[in-house]
Amino acid sequence: MPLGIRGLHEAAAKKSVPAPRGDIQDPAAFLNKIGRSSAQFADKFKSWEHLFTATSHEMKKDMGLNVQQRRWILSWREKYRQGVDPYDIPLKPPKKKTK
Repeated sequence: MPLGIRGLHEAAAKKSVPAPRGDIQDPAAFLNKIGRSSAQFADKFKSWEHLFTATSHEMKKDMGLNVQQRRWILSWREKYRQGVDPYDIPLKPPKKKTK
């Protein structure tokens, strides 16, 4: 039995893997649908289960994803668990600096 806060945190992090639905049947389709160049990391996820069970630490150390990409994928992963179908949200262009 794990002791302390870290043990509780680890147990809470285990979440279910949702079934693929609609036209999203594999990690490549999911990452392509969420946009922001996430599709370039499709080969780093071994399976659908791996996409939904990989930790942020694993994405950083083993897969080499930067902070923005990890947060974007983790955010959409949770939305997909909650039933939201992925769609691309484009980045806003940076504001022009004025003097």
